[in-house]
Amino acid sequence: MTHGTLFSTDTVSEAARLQWRVWVADLLDLVSAGLWGWGALRALEHDRTHAALAVAIGLAWLLVCAVGGLTGRTLGRQLLGIRLVRDGQPPGLGRGLARAFTAPLELPMQPVLQRRPLDEAQGVHAETLRPGVVAWLKALLPQLPWVALLAAAAWFIVMPTKQELVKYLGRTLTGWHCCHGTRDVTWECKTSLSRAVRDARRGDPEVSQVVAACPVASERLPK
Repeated sequence: MTHGTLFSTDTVSEAARLQWRVWVADLLDLVSAGLWGWGALRALEHDRTHAALAVAIGLAWLLVCAVGGLTGRTLGRQLLGIRLVRDGQPPGLGRGLARAFTAPLELPMQPVLQRRPLDEAQGVHAETLRPGVVAWLKALLPQLPWVALLAAAAWFIVMPTKQELVKYLGRTLTGWHCCHGTRDVTWECKTSLSRAVRDARRGDPEVSQVVAACPVASERLPK
């Protein structure tokens, strides 16, 4: 047995190790797309039906995959220290969009097959980024807009929508207690009051009616 034959599996082992990083990165990116889509619906005050949520998440995921195809990088891949390439270059827009459909399929397939056959069919594989903390931080800078979008999505997810605050403050018993300060302030109470006062200051007629019947909120309006 020659030295080359003995160690011929070294490359395969490295590829297998990076495949698990790809798996985790794809999972992180898919979860991020879900948060972006959910946050976008709430920001737009859109009815959150199952169909609307699926469309919003799908569009966010397509955008992530398109950028990932053009650059080889996504927020998830950057965090895992990898990028996707084909012949040493980013996979391209077409293969990036194709991965929007193949990557979710490979999430359950890879633990069983211990490989990524759909990526292999496209000639796509992962490679490690340049080593070093400084290089990693520099490469993270282009991903900061995605981080900002995640923060914005989290904000819109935890804050009540207009319809939620109108229903809570104007039509529920707990909302009545919130408006009259007769119970301990909860997160829902605090954020609903904050949003109501903010919208009333902007002149929203529907919210202004709710605030007029809500003493705690009315006291916060400028005299």
